[in-house]
Amino acid sequence: MIWVIARREWVATFQTPLGWLLLATNQALLGWIFLRVLDGFTGLAPPERSAGLNLELAHNLFGSAAVLMLLAAPLLAARGLSGEAREGTFELLGAAPVSLLQILLGKLAALAGLMLLVALLPLGLCLTLLGAAPIDIGLLLAATLALWLVCVLFCAAGLFAASLTSQPAAAAVIAYAILVLLSVINRADQLAGEAISVFDWLSWSQHLFWFQSGVVRVSDLGYFVLMSALFLALAHRGLANRRLG
Repeated sequence: MIWVIARREWVATFQTPLGWLLLATNQALLGWIFLRVLDGFTGLAPPERSAGLNLELAHNLFGSAAVLMLLAAPLLAARGLSGEAREGTFELLGAAPVSLLQILLGKLAALAGLMLLVALLPLGLCLTLLGAAPIDIGLLLAATLALWLVCVLFCAAGLFAASLTSQPAAAAVIAYAILVLLSVINRADQLAGEAISVFDWLSWSQHLFWFQSGVVRVSDLGYFVLMSALFLALAHRGLANRRLG
């Protein structure tokens, strides 16, 4: 049943211009950033380069893609959950012999599939350099994995926000507030003069950095899995409360 719901969501996304517009917009913006990175890198003499081309691409191109999806993912999640609640189709889905958890997993699976396509866009741009520059495939694959994981986290946070309200705009605002907090929470370490703390661990950007540096750590993988599961559990509780209320 999870895959039936996921397939329904996937088909609905690409039957409208939304999915295509998301991919086209990201491709255009990332293509421009890709060319800017190449232009800035080739314009520097070797002693002036602070990092190699692969690291520049991993941090700038994939980092920019993560920021773009921070803006887009909550809107997609809000459309998929709050929009249905507002239009009354969620009640029809809830009346079917399917649990709330299956509904959430199906919607998250559809979003994760879309996010995979988005995560492959910067990788495709980087692969155009094969034969023209030394490309570190391992580093770029690690950055691609991180980008996909962080996008799934954004979608899970968006589903949680959407479980709290039937208004997509309000759900998007709540999701943005959560994600911005998780983006800057590590600044508390700097104010406190501490190098490592729970605030640093909670920041998604800190975990993304290690992947973009070519270091795949179990702790970073665990962070994205645990945080996504936490938001999914909170979304389940939110929907259960709304059903009871």
